[in-house]
Amino acid sequence: METSRTEESAAGSELDEGLLAPEPAHGEARHGLSLLDWMALIAVVAGGLNSGLIAAVNLDVIAKIFPHAAAARTVYGAIGIAALYCVVMLFRLADELGEPAR
Repeated sequence: METSRTEESAAGSELDEGLLAPEPAHGEARHGLSLLDWMALIAVVAGGLNSGLIAAVNLDVIAKIFPHAAAARTVYGAIGIAALYCVVMLFRLADELGEPAR
């Protein structure tokens, strides 16, 4: 029995999907980034971009968005806490990958 190329590619793509993203075995945890991890990374990137803009063109975007000093300081504090969280996350991910500490 002959199969067309579309049937072969469809069957091949189903196999490829299974090879690229295998489901975790029963009792095995699936590792990835949580919502909190992503929020911390986005906050750190936003803070880094803001620092770069301050250095390059003396533009503080956070101070422009939050003109009240207490609000801006709160955002800066949240970015600092997110950076500390990212350091902990870095060590956690390295431990999950089994890489030795340097």
